[in-house]
Amino acid sequence: MKKIIKLMLTFLFVSLLSACFLIDGLKNEVRIPADTLNYISTVVINSNVKIETETYKSVFGNEIPGPYHGTGSAVIIKKENNKHYIMTNYHVVYLADNYNHRYTVEDIYNNTARANVVFMDKDYDLAVLEFQSVQSLDAIELASKNPKVGDLVFSIGNPLGRNNIITAGKVLGYNKIENDKYKTEYDVIIHDAIIRSGSSGSMLINDQYKIVGLNTWGLGEKVINDYVNGGATPVEIIRECLAKNNFKLD
Repeated sequence: MKKIIKLMLTFLFVSLLSACFLIDGLKNEVRIPADTLNYISTVVINSNVKIETETYKSVFGNEIPGPYHGTGSAVIIKKENNKHYIMTNYHVVYLADNYNHRYTVEDIYNNTARANVVFMDKDYDLAVLEFQSVQSLDAIELASKNPKVGDLVFSIGNPLGRNNIITAGKVLGYNKIENDKYKTEYDVIIHDAIIRSGSSGSMLINDQYKIVGLNTWGLGEKVINDYVNGGATPVEIIRECLAKNNFKLD
């Protein structure tokens, strides 16, 4: 019989580099098989990357740094030899009009590389970039269907610049986003695999290790410190966006 790790949580942190677990109990009980957690923290994590966006202007051949700078998360969704394609949010990679943008990605081994935009889609708040790497990095498969309410999900990303953070929770429901900054025409995944600043663009996966969403919004009241429930773009919407922009996964 599989050993079960029984956690009282909305969050579970895994720090891969320090090989330690920091667990805080809160709210819901989530039962996670030990082999599931081990696979995510040793294999799936390999597809997580951090992305840094800088702005600048070129004036008479000189580069002048811009005032806008940000970091976010991304996930490898396709690999062709040494070329890796990553998916993230539009708002992670487009910070301001009238500025040039430069992108640096960092893998779980702390290797960095320049990335180039394949496409950006403001309407879906999604973007795909590509970078070159000789490291053994893997692409994560996209699920074919959206997750159901109550399904176990995991967020994997780089909040506040911290690398390779994993949180666990469940799908709470679906709802549209409508506030001062965002308005969606589709229902987004509401889940309690909680996230914080820097989690934008991070993968939301199911217990079959497939992408079911991309974390895009932080929602509701703070759960603890700066952590909030997540709002994720559903995988069916992601696939719609990829098709619209003629991006093929195969």
